[in-house]
Amino acid sequence: MAKSDGTRSLARRTFLKTAAGTAAGLALGGALPGKAPAQTRKHTVTIWSHFVGNTFQIFQRFVAEFNQANPDIEIKPTSYGPAEILPKYLASVAGGAPPDIYHAPGNIYFDLAANKVIAPWDGLVEVHPTTFKNFDGMTIWEGRRYGVPVNGGLGVMLYNLELLEKGGLDSNKLPETWDDLLEAAKRMTNTAENQWGLMLGNQAGNAAQPYYTFLLTAGGELVTPDGKASAFNSDAGLETLNFFVDLVHKHKVGPHRVYTEVQAWSEWGTRKIGACLLYPVWTNIILGTKIRSMTKVAPRKVKHAAHFAGNYLTLSSASKNKEAAAKFAQWWVQPAISGRWAGESGATPNSQAAADHPNFRQFLEKNPLAQPFLDAIPVARTQPGVLGMPAVSQIISEMVEQAVVGGVPPKEALAKAAARADQELKRAQKA
Repeated sequence: MAKSDGTRSLARRTFLKTAAGTAAGLALGGALPGKAPAQTRKHTVTIWSHFVGNTFQIFQRFVAEFNQANPDIEIKPTSYGPAEILPKYLASVAGGAPPDIYHAPGNIYFDLAANKVIAPWDGLVEVHPTTFKNFDGMTIWEGRRYGVPVNGGLGVMLYNLELLEKGGLDSNKLPETWDDLLEAAKRMTNTAENQWGLMLGNQAGNAAQPYYTFLLTAGGELVTPDGKASAFNSDAGLETLNFFVDLVHKHKVGPHRVYTEVQAWSEWGTRKIGACLLYPVWTNIILGTKIRSMTKVAPRKVKHAAHFAGNYLTLSSASKNKEAAAKFAQWWVQPAISGRWAGESGATPNSQAAADHPNFRQFLEKNPLAQPFLDAIPVARTQPGVLGMPAVSQIISEMVEQAVVGGVPPKEALAKAAARADQELKRAQKA
């Protein structure tokens, strides 16, 4: 696609908002000075991470290990929540003082690359040869890699085996199809006791991920193959949205309120939730509830599928410490490091070599919920890596909330969302 100044200007107005007028002019930064005399100083690399709580504490431990082994470099991480880190990062870009590394949660939006907010890692970092190919769609844009995978993340279904058995179902035969899932949800629901058989996130800003998962299982797509138009206003897209709506309004197996996946996981310990989508780093929380639980790839309408995400180190174009930042990223992708990280954090490894590392194998032996995430990798897909995807994702998320909670008829909500998505894709990609 053409990359005219007009394209970038329009993309900035659509995506960067607070960073309008500044991102395109950011300098790429210079190379580090030679060893004499400037190399005697320590290079400080700032990382803004979306990890919080215990996960961030583990991350800090790994950073301290790197710092100790590399006395000429100091990595300084700062924690922001996944919902707030991108707005804060864009504000820092607008203010001319972004961190050296932006730790992107879930997806890398290539609008950042098109507007030269982030720079490619090519020539600075080489990922491990066994890195899962799933990452390519979300890290490589126009032939250049803009993200170094820290770890993977994908959604599979989580089931309360106790409620399944209480409902008269065999806990060794988890749902294979949408019909199986609906039947299990009905058996696990008791509205009088505020007990719900199935909770799929429906809050605007969050609902795009579960919708995309089930859209894939229905054989649908978010955008056309060329990435220039939406594709979810289809039979599969309508079938998926109707499924979400009917769970609440027709079958009444889910609560009629706004909620996110995080709220469902946080409430798992109440023993009043039968099933939901789960991401790997939350498995330890689920195990901590002492509820007999199990995970499995999402049931099929047409095929089994999963939404593949993860998190990535991206390099700010304005960084003055690119080589030092790259040294940390190269250190991280070693299987001896990333395998240990996956084992300690509970995340999906970033490569097959990391998955084979003894620390992660030990984790699998102790965590029965973890293996299905690895099993789902062959059928997992990232969101399409096209310009305009941030806006499209938000539009889809709003569509789900409007239909499930707001009462907008699914067909109407779908048509309006598709029209808005087409407009945003055209605006972001206009030559």
